[in-house]
Amino acid sequence: MDLTWTDEQRELRTRFHRFAREHIAPGSAERDRTETFDRKLWDRLAGSGFWHVHVPKRFGGDGGDLWDHVAAFEGLAGGADDCGFVLSAAAHGGLLQLLLRFGTEEQCERFVPELLSGRLGATAATEAGGGSHVSAVTTSARRLPDGGFVLNGDKSHITNAPMADLMMIVGRVAGIGDRDITLFLVDKDQAGVERGGHEELLGLRASPLGPIALRDVEVPADRVLGGVGRGLDVLYWTLAFDRLVYGIVVAAHLEALLPVALDRITTRRAFGAPLADHEYIQEKIVDIQLTIESARALSYAATGALRDQDGTARASMLASCAKLLSAEGLMRSALELVQIFGHLGFARSTGLERHLRDAVAFRIAGGTNEMQKKNIFTQVLRAHRADRAQH
Repeated sequence: MDLTWTDEQRELRTRFHRFAREHIAPGSAERDRTETFDRKLWDRLAGSGFWHVHVPKRFGGDGGDLWDHVAAFEGLAGGADDCGFVLSAAAHGGLLQLLLRFGTEEQCERFVPELLSGRLGATAATEAGGGSHVSAVTTSARRLPDGGFVLNGDKSHITNAPMADLMMIVGRVAGIGDRDITLFLVDKDQAGVERGGHEELLGLRASPLGPIALRDVEVPADRVLGGVGRGLDVLYWTLAFDRLVYGIVVAAHLEALLPVALDRITTRRAFGAPLADHEYIQEKIVDIQLTIESARALSYAATGALRDQDGTARASMLASCAKLLSAEGLMRSALELVQIFGHLGFARSTGLERHLRDAVAFRIAGGTNEMQKKNIFTQVLRAHRADRAQH
């Protein structure tokens, strides 16, 4: 698609790239080493106005749209040097987008200003028995006489869960038929909510990931997000949004790492010539650039479809394409970056191996590569059948 950024969007990208480079990047290696999510840094990000960009003015935002959010996020990811912190921001942004698109006016007035000011959000669908299969959730929601609900269940491997203030919980309402999946807004301080500690991970170690247990948690009717039984429709939109953001993150992150690789191959010599003169090295750089361009283009296309077509099947398909291609491309690129630096790339002291460890998670988080392939095939086959039916 042909996207022309406005001057304001270019300024957003530049501003938050600078913010990330000055405030997030300097501590990235230490946060990885100590597995720390820096809450003070999170508050500083909120104070920078980052979350205000795409929020309507009536809720305290700047009045921008989804493209403004993409521009700001691209800048943040490009300067941060920390995929863990950035993906925590992506998860928080997903909850914010959910509220803005599917929440009631009262819900937005209640929760959006808090999420703008530093409260941390999480979206909790994954369970130990279902993994990436969101419609396989078993968390139950029993209706109360006053119209509210009682939640019971366990969520696993939820981004931001150990420190989240507000959580979107996916549950099933008994007795309303097959379309029973419903979304609930749950506060960390509600009775019966238990959050586990930060899981020890191979990569993305600066992003807090953990379980949520719900034991007879009472949720009033006005905390249902998107309507009773409409949860799956809302989730499909959310998944598409999350997946396209992964493509944005990968493109911006690799774009920041590319000069590191280029400096190495133009100054290091092997077999009597600079590394850059060898075709097998040139292929590595070309592959990195291809990942940058294709991940970004697919993410932009998915953004356009999601905004203009209100979350159609095509937006879902494009977002899965962006997620799959970017995850595979990041893994290859991170491995090649280590290879370009040889032993130095393998050493913890240089920090390059951290990017390889982080890359592994991109093939799993946000829906595994296998789930992306399944979704792409399903959407392609569905479109084919619909086309045949019309002719």
